[in-house]
Amino acid sequence: MKYFTFILAFVFCISCKTKPQQTLKHNQTVVQDYANIFSTVEEDSLTNFILNYEKLTTNEICVMTIDSLPANTKALRHATNIAQNLGIGKADKNNGLLLLIAKSDRQVAFATGYGTELVLTDSVCYHLIESTLIPNFKNKLYYNGVRQVLDSVKTKWY
Repeated sequence: MKYFTFILAFVFCISCKTKPQQTLKHNQTVVQDYANIFSTVEEDSLTNFILNYEKLTTNEICVMTIDSLPANTKALRHATNIAQNLGIGKADKNNGLLLLIAKSDRQVAFATGYGTELVLTDSVCYHLIESTLIPNFKNKLYYNGVRQVLDSVKTKWY
């Protein structure tokens, strides 16, 4: 089942296009859990949610977890660099969204494309972090927090 899901995600995944990067080699999945905070079932659930949402809207989402940020790097800057390197979002619509979670640093950031930020403004993203992610993450409920945020994003960004 995991193999089938991986193949399915690979075939339909255009959200996270790979481009060479010096510090990390990113794959083409929409959920990249380098900090190992999700179980396989949770990762598959998030992947299916994101891919189904993309089919309906063409909006592209990628969730990435890392253990820690590079030295002297802010989460938002790192998230923006990753999103640009992966090519998240359609070029003509700039409709990409990357959620970066740096577990050890306890930092979270949303990187939005120019088209995305018309709906998911800095204020909306800040509210999602403060009201949904942080309370869940404090209780180590990473999947619940991310899933609730994705549900909110789906409602707002259609």
